[in-house]
Amino acid sequence: MKKKAQPSVYLAWMLLMLFPIKAISLNLNELLVKETIFRGCDVITSQKSFEKLDSWQLTQVGTHQIKATNLKKKISIEIKIARLKSKVRSINFRFFDQRDKPFFDARVDKRCRILRARLIERGNKNKVLKIISLDNELKNIIEIYDPNPPVPFTLLKNIIRSPTTFTAIIDTGINYTLPVFYQNIAVDRSGNLLGFDFWDNDNFPFDNDPRSNPFYPRHHGTAVFSVISSEAPKSNIAVYRFPADDMCKFKELIDHIAKNKIRVVNLSMGSKSRDEWRCFEKAALNHSNILFIVSAGNDQSNIDVNPLYPASLLLENMIVVTSSDLLGRLGRGSNIGLSSVDFMIPAERVKVIDHRGVKTVSGGTSYAAPRLTALVTRYLEKNSGKSIQDIKQFLISRAIPTTKKTTKYGWIPDPSDNFGIE
Repeated sequence: MKKKAQPSVYLAWMLLMLFPIKAISLNLNELLVKETIFRGCDVITSQKSFEKLDSWQLTQVGTHQIKATNLKKKISIEIKIARLKSKVRSINFRFFDQRDKPFFDARVDKRCRILRARLIERGNKNKVLKIISLDNELKNIIEIYDPNPPVPFTLLKNIIRSPTTFTAIIDTGINYTLPVFYQNIAVDRSGNLLGFDFWDNDNFPFDNDPRSNPFYPRHHGTAVFSVISSEAPKSNIAVYRFPADDMCKFKELIDHIAKNKIRVVNLSMGSKSRDEWRCFEKAALNHSNILFIVSAGNDQSNIDVNPLYPASLLLENMIVVTSSDLLGRLGRGSNIGLSSVDFMIPAERVKVIDHRGVKTVSGGTSYAAPRLTALVTRYLEKNSGKSIQDIKQFLISRAIPTTKKTTKYGWIPDPSDNFGIE
């Protein structure tokens, strides 16, 4: 075995000896966990070497990442090392159970002090029930994060506040437990959220995207939702969590939207793979009376030349939006496309409410789209019988053509006012 791989083997052996295989609850023995981490950290920072241990196989080796697996117990540990030149700056330890599911994650500094630690508790079918943040002594709980909390009764009792829901958002979900959103989340007459979670297949589309890091999920939809609710304060917005694990569920999702007679859908997402969006494209074509307002993306690219989907799809019932600053200059990194991008909207420092309920600012095309969605929602509140073509003509009348050919129709300087809405 190569010498640079040996520290991970020793650390994995320590895991077997000291870390309970089923330690995915609060019965975690923090002393044993700390000893495992400290000894492994000491091995790495001191560049010590150990002989090969029985039953362990190195499955991945690199300058910054090591992984070892116990062949008998099928337990593995992954170590990622952050270096500055040749010196270790920090080390991340991630433990995987027999199902190869991550259950414990900790980061330590170069002195082997724990900086942060999280524990995942799973239920049936490996569903994440809780993400538990521990202090640096692994003794006290700092926070328990529920990725799928119940909908508050105080929200559900407010059944349909107006007769019509014009608008939906498809995103990573929203934090529906925040009271600030209660008046804008659409609820049906049965006392359920009007939308749906097509990722988890339940009625709880909570803002949670664990794909890049299950211990620190990404949150996006709440901030996007907050822009629509702020700029269209009378709106009832149906919330849909997109089907990340099976993008062909978009057919079922859009059918659900059509059944609820929703007119406008905000979609602040995209990817470079057209195959991922073929089912969306087909479903959108089949429901030509639904208008999709889509972000152009933030790759600093011309999506006429380098397509991004769904923004580059040729759909008559889709409007694509990019971001500008307050002076009409293209936002940093915002995509353009004379054929693919319809409008430019100021969205470089947009006031949002994030998933924690904290007021902050954000920017980019993900926030240009909901600003336009809010404008269209307010237009439909006064003009409910208008067609998609009428909506487009209204928006074109609000746009100022730009000298730089970045979009098809130009720049709408202030989508928050009601100019032209009768």
